[in-house]
Amino acid sequence: MELLTRVDLPSVDQQVADFVNKRLPKFVAPKDPVKWAREAKRLRRDALAKVYLKNWPSRLITRKPPVVWGEVLRPKGAPYVIRKLRYEIAPDYWVPALMYEPKKLTGAGKVPVVLNANGHHNGGKATTYKQARCANLARRGMIALSYEFIGMSELESDRDHNSIAFLEMAGLGGVGLFYLAMSKGLDVLLAHASADKKRVAMTGLSGGGWQTIVASALDERITVSVPVAGYTTVRGRLFSPGEVGDLEQVPADLCTVLDFDTMTAMLAPRPTLLILNDRDDCCFRTDRTKPLIVDPVRPIFDACGAEFAFHNNIDPGLHNYDADNRSQLYQFLAKHFGLRAPAGDLHTEAEIYPERDLRVGLPVEQTTAMRIARTRARETVAKLRTPKTKAQKAALRAKLADVIRLPRYTARATTAGNFDGAALHRVTIGPWTIPAAVDKKSNAKRAVLVLSEWDQQAAFYREMVADEGTVILADVLGIGCSKANHQYQMLVHTVGERLLGQQAAQIIALARWAKKLAGAAKVRVLTYGAVVDLAANVAAALQPGLFSELEVGIENYPQLTTLYDREVNYLALQTLLCPDLLTVADMPQIQALAEGVKLVPTTRASASVVL
Repeated sequence: MELLTRVDLPSVDQQVADFVNKRLPKFVAPKDPVKWAREAKRLRRDALAKVYLKNWPSRLITRKPPVVWGEVLRPKGAPYVIRKLRYEIAPDYWVPALMYEPKKLTGAGKVPVVLNANGHHNGGKATTYKQARCANLARRGMIALSYEFIGMSELESDRDHNSIAFLEMAGLGGVGLFYLAMSKGLDVLLAHASADKKRVAMTGLSGGGWQTIVASALDERITVSVPVAGYTTVRGRLFSPGEVGDLEQVPADLCTVLDFDTMTAMLAPRPTLLILNDRDDCCFRTDRTKPLIVDPVRPIFDACGAEFAFHNNIDPGLHNYDADNRSQLYQFLAKHFGLRAPAGDLHTEAEIYPERDLRVGLPVEQTTAMRIARTRARETVAKLRTPKTKAQKAALRAKLADVIRLPRYTARATTAGNFDGAALHRVTIGPWTIPAAVDKKSNAKRAVLVLSEWDQQAAFYREMVADEGTVILADVLGIGCSKANHQYQMLVHTVGERLLGQQAAQIIALARWAKKLAGAAKVRVLTYGAVVDLAANVAAALQPGLFSELEVGIENYPQLTTLYDREVNYLALQTLLCPDLLTVADMPQIQALAEGVKLVPTTRASASVVL
């Protein structure tokens, strides 16, 4: 609201960046290949268990994917065919793919194979540069599998990658769906009778480069890796928010295990070619990225006696996997796979198909990430029990505090002037500085804390409770003046903290400050908006003795699982979507912990608020 905008604050983006930066692992280049091999093994195990395949059923992870083969395309005059297929990565979740297969495989022995990923390109596997690359690999005697990136082309129903936050809230590693698409694609490729399991490469541009570094670091079946303009460290992303990407690229708890510089080091001793673009107009430009993921990592490759090649693309120098970058790939694979072939493209324009001709088709029962999340949420919540005894409530409070990573903060306020009859304050709560306005029109020793996601509603509440005592209006992290760029806020989860935990801790600290300021026994809280409603409910559940009454706006949900049945926007609910929350509590369990706190749903809203 206008009151709070009058408070001069440090940049919220910078506050979040500082918070994240202090929690990032520091990369120290390993020098001993033997010790590093042991450490890399541990890191793979932890990254898979705690992040990339967290809580996915082991039977799903280990099973060989069902495959349905389809039409075979025969490009005119080309020495290869294109076999359409789809493979299942989770029940009823199929990934369409194209296998580019040389015609002369009989008697040729085992041949190299290449897993081809793509990024956020609408055409998906039909993107021209990807078709050209796969055609050229097949022309050189390699088998190339081109699989659809989740959210693109035939999988466009999952276009909003950030919806994996709903999987995380239900206790699954949301990025797991992406990882299964990679690993099961590799399963399909290596199941080919002519596949040489000692000559296995992976490559891709942009989001395909991200997939390449993740799969190559965590799956040692990949023997040569060529990521193209697809990643940088999380620390590097702090200085270039456009490079944060979608949620799968910076998943929850990633940096409690490792960052992308460590992933790059984990490729050693396998030959690696990293390609960046000099003037990249999308992301991961050479001058920003090379000092973070090439220069620091080179010593371990040198110690292993392994090749770590780097290419800076000048022509065209933008975000691309065009002729020059493809030529670098062909030469690198020829060198390490023992092939003889020209350095440049060999394909003809006739080999590039329109997207419609490359469609594989999906079954009518094809599911989506959101449907998987909905099923998981319902199954998870069905196992919850509302606590009844004192011991049960204490145990659940401990679990809830742990799952939201609740810190303990105190509030310290400094004056920031006056406006419209209210005293303005900068309130420092732990590492955060937020705005607050104190309106005291009554000497009654009562404290009212107003938290609203809508300015008009905050003003309405202020007027409504003006005579009740000391009224404090504040914007906690994630709302109003304290809302940062959503991509920066993503990174709070990446480093192992939780936005919901930070909000709840701020509300608890504000309540303690309000009590002291007003000389009140307890604090009444009025909230408006789904995000702050949940944060206030959690705060009251964890510290019920601080609060007399909690009046929440109409956005409050009787069960958080109802979010899964609505068309909800990740950006609007970002801080609410706390990883693993539903594994310990839904709203009935949370509200059962708020002993002695009067819970009042309200429909009192300003006429200015659009519902």
